[in-house]
Amino acid sequence: MDIRQLNAFRVVSQTGSITKAAAILGYSQSAVTSQIKKLEAVVRAPLFERRREGVRLTPGGERFLPYVTRLLRLSDEAMSVLAPKASLVGRMTIGASESITTYRLPDVIRHFHSAHPDVRLTLRTFHEGPAHMAEALARGDIDVAVTHCVDPGPEGAQSKRLATEPLTLVATPEHPLAERDVVTSADLCGTRTLIVQATCVYDVALRTALPADRTVAPFQFGTIEAVKIAARSGQGVALLPKVAVTDQLLAGELVELCWASPVTVSSYALWGENWEESRLLTALDAQLDRVAGEWHRPDRGPHGGIVPRIPSPSTGSRYPGLVSG
Repeated sequence: MDIRQLNAFRVVSQTGSITKAAAILGYSQSAVTSQIKKLEAVVRAPLFERRREGVRLTPGGERFLPYVTRLLRLSDEAMSVLAPKASLVGRMTIGASESITTYRLPDVIRHFHSAHPDVRLTLRTFHEGPAHMAEALARGDIDVAVTHCVDPGPEGAQSKRLATEPLTLVATPEHPLAERDVVTSADLCGTRTLIVQATCVYDVALRTALPADRTVAPFQFGTIEAVKIAARSGQGVALLPKVAVTDQLLAGELVELCWASPVTVSSYALWGENWEESRLLTALDAQLDRVAGEWHRPDRGPHGGIVPRIPSPSTGSRYPGLVSG
């Protein structure tokens, strides 16, 4: 097998189409088909099922894909490994949760790209929770995952805790719980909650902190932005990263409820098996270390600005209730 065959296999697996893969690779369709057939002859197994609407991986192809991804990444890195001071080249796919993609990674990616402009970065956003990212990492779909986990999170050589993520329970100023000096976990059992997914880490954290099952079924919206819109319209309360609702708190559209959760959530980086051999992942790790110290600060907005404390509209003296460590 050679690099051209492996690259054709990877692009076809991503697009599910010989035609689309040919356009991306700049080859004719017959050339891409020939590369796939040659690769299948080398590995002595069919890698794709041909269908009217395109192609899809066979079970053997699915098992083969993570190895191809690693081989191609190592091939790219091999171009610079003998000259450690040379510019990094290659490609890297980062998987991240929605709030990290939106509010935490832009600064990391900006500095990484400035330092290593020849590295091709791809970002994939996951809404379902850290377990799905771990599965994508194991399959080789992504090279690194940056996600939120309920503490204590994953431990070991292939994971790294970055910072505590301040969470806040929010609602409209008119919500009945906004008048409470203290909101208890028991209060929340009978309150309508707004969630992204049942598997998302923020709902896991909320359910972990409650003393009993919720008697009112939560509303599920799929994205943090949709949850924020629903909260602003008075449909319920939501537990979200504070950085995600900074603008709404400043505008008075939402208020922080005075609820102290016993559960904390932190950001973690999860790496593939051979991350220590990868100069690309080492360089990303350095950028994450550089900015992670700022992530845990509840007085910092998404762009690094100071976020003032918002007094309660009802008493003028309430302090925000944060989940932080």
